[in-house]
Amino acid sequence: MTEFDTFNPQTDRPFIAKLMILIGLTLILMFVGSTIGLFAFSLVTGAPFEKAITFQQHLNDYPNTYLGIMLLQVFSTPLPFIGASLMYWYVFEKQSIQSLSFQPTILNVLLITMVLVIGFMPFDALIIELNQKLQLPASLKGLEEWMENAEKSTGELTKFLTTFKNPAQFVLAIIVVAVLAGISEELLFRGVLQNLALKAFKNHHAAIWFAAFWFSFIHFQFYGFIPRMLLGAMFGYLYYWTQNLWLSMFAHFVNNGFTLLMAYLYQMKVTNTDIEQTKTVPIAMALISGLFTIILLRWFWLNSIYRDND
Repeated sequence: MTEFDTFNPQTDRPFIAKLMILIGLTLILMFVGSTIGLFAFSLVTGAPFEKAITFQQHLNDYPNTYLGIMLLQVFSTPLPFIGASLMYWYVFEKQSIQSLSFQPTILNVLLITMVLVIGFMPFDALIIELNQKLQLPASLKGLEEWMENAEKSTGELTKFLTTFKNPAQFVLAIIVVAVLAGISEELLFRGVLQNLALKAFKNHHAAIWFAAFWFSFIHFQFYGFIPRMLLGAMFGYLYYWTQNLWLSMFAHFVNNGFTLLMAYLYQMKVTNTDIEQTKTVPIAMALISGLFTIILLRWFWLNSIYRDND
């Protein structure tokens, strides 16, 4: 366990109170960051501020829209996540950032982590396909329509951001979507939230899946909810077993970065594999991928000092 697991009377608040403080800080900083990001979008693209607010309806109407959206993304999510995490941890938990466990990582562990994340993708694609087929009861028809519209809107934006017109856009996407997202989301959901839940629940499985649930929920892509939650749980177990937040950040970076790289190579006609088309993955390959994932996760568990707790 981390240094945070030791009792600290200064931070002995109820878990729900801690959760509300963390959520409040995150939402406030996201609102401030989004406002700054919209001004940045307007400045870069030349779009009026009122048009910047509805930028998804004007993806092809202004120059430099790609850069503008990436700036908006940076200000509205990664920076607020980092700011809320550090502010909560220092001010309300009165802990140092090192108590979240940032350990040196040897090369072979990084390589195994990379293989684990990439090897998990075919199985994850199968879960994505199954998740997309889920239907809500007729009584929730209105909610289902709202979810479908939200998914369509998000899909259009994702398609725009992963259609690279030049290498500079690809590099920018790697920095924002892979590096910054990996650092900020792991810091918030694994570093802070999972540790808070671990102290409250006294059960690492419950803490890991609790953080994974909210990690998936915050993306508001409900037809990809289950596979993203599984991915979050995998990051959570890596963090718990290795006690190294750098490793879960690296795993997150590999997941996002590899997806972007494959999309770029497909557009450059270097590969015929369209990684965004989950239906192209054979069932046999997906099942082998699932077994391969279990084997590698077992390796991390066998090398964990906490395996007796499982």
